[in-house]
Amino acid sequence: MKDMTNQERMIPLLRAWIAKRLVKQQGFRVKDVSRALNITPAAVTQYVKGKRGRGLKDLNKYESMLTGLLEKTARRVRSGTGSVEMGELVDVVYQISAASSGQEILESRVRKSEHVESVRLLRERLQLELVAAQRCLELTNRIDDEYSKMLLRMIASDSLRHADVVSQIISWLETGHSTKFQPPDLSFLKGMLEIEDKASESSLKEKIEIPHPIAKVLLDSIDMDEEKHERIVGQLLELIKRSSKTKA
Repeated sequence: MKDMTNQERMIPLLRAWIAKRLVKQQGFRVKDVSRALNITPAAVTQYVKGKRGRGLKDLNKYESMLTGLLEKTARRVRSGTGSVEMGELVDVVYQISAASSGQEILESRVRKSEHVESVRLLRERLQLELVAAQRCLELTNRIDDEYSKMLLRMIASDSLRHADVVSQIISWLETGHSTKFQPPDLSFLKGMLEIEDKASESSLKEKIEIPHPIAKVLLDSIDMDEEKHERIVGQLLELIKRSSKTKA
């Protein structure tokens, strides 16, 4: 399971998983798949024959998380334009890593500590976040509307990020992680606050005219994220001020 958090191993494994399905299940040509995945035709052939990419069975349990990337790659193969970016692969690795580490924590024994009740509540939340992500990803396979698919994947991604945060906090509580406060650089935070201020000044939902109702929800989610980011940066700046007063 630990291999599911190893990016160096996971990137070629993702390519192998996608290549095998595009060639064997969807009948695409090796050279077209190689172009879309930014790898050589020889590598695709080896993936298809099973000579490279050992451990593909480990990815099958995360198939619902991989469907979006598979569909996106298939569209690029059909159109003959563009290829899968490294950032897209890394994003999927992150989702799998979050789900994997979260599941490991759910399956592990609770250590005795002063935070038993907090850990119990966090585990319950972790389970809910993982279930929510799984259900959203499964639903994307049953609908055709691309806007709705994007919305569901966004919710799933948010749930996986929440699961990642919760699972990390559980680990900290159980292992007695240091509580030393080390905030980001002050000048960086002020610069970020300026960016968020400018972004929040212009509401996309109000200014962008688009007929699709789900597209409006997606734009609204961007506005809400900008407000959230501005609030988070503001809270960090306030924590730094309090910390400075305490030291003084």
